[in-house]
Amino acid sequence: MAARGATRTVTTSPGTGRSLGHRARSAAALLALGSIVLAGCDDDSGAGEDASVADAAAEAGEAASAEPKEGGGTSGAGGSEDSDAAEPAAPPTEPADIELDRGDRSVDEEGSTITVQGDRAAFVTPTGNIACVVNDASAACQLLDKTYSPDPAHLVASTVGDCPADVMDTMLLTDAGGAWTCPPEQLTTVAATDQGGWWADAAGAPTTGVDDTDAAVLDYGLTLQIGDTSCQSAEDGVTCRSGELGRQFFISRSAYRFGAA
Repeated sequence: MAARGATRTVTTSPGTGRSLGHRARSAAALLALGSIVLAGCDDDSGAGEDASVADAAAEAGEAASAEPKEGGGTSGAGGSEDSDAAEPAAPPTEPADIELDRGDRSVDEEGSTITVQGDRAAFVTPTGNIACVVNDASAACQLLDKTYSPDPAHLVASTVGDCPADVMDTMLLTDAGGAWTCPPEQLTTVAATDQGGWWADAAGAPTTGVDDTDAAVLDYGLTLQIGDTSCQSAEDGVTCRSGELGRQFFISRSAYRFGAA
């Protein structure tokens, strides 16, 4: 599906695209990915299953808190603060102790659009090769199989482990249109009907088994929308758009592109 406006298309190996400054935006992009994957874990599934993203965010916060203060001291561990200060504060709450609110959920169908009210929604394509997670801020889609490696200029500098270009398999909707990264878990598991695929029952959507997961399927020609963010399933791939950002990306087994919506 062709993208409107200025787009960048890649169908081969790395090295053809221009840098879009994604490294400068990597922290924000990773937090966006974390919010997509983490949002609204079901109460009976345990809020700590996706703790790796929260841990990465916490590590980033610790690094930021260690910046020099006036007078040469630091606010991180080992800094030169007054040793006679008040008793140390209790350690921060562990991610597993945080109960995430999944919010009110509802599904409305109009034509080919399934509009969801809720924290997030996830799906796989009918072939099961693409899994996507959507919330009102962004979207991310993962390929189980692809015929190319993303252009290195389109990568998100990851803090969730060593993940080179030839391993990157997930595109994240950002203010640049799209960027590649590695999620903390397979998005097919997030599309399970007892997780992000919860909407399937209300919409009468089919499900399919992918990697031992009963995942919600978004049939070709249908669009799943939350707020100003939507993803459309088609035989040639998936297109995700953000009305707020005015950006979109297209992802498929053989190509990807991103740019203005």
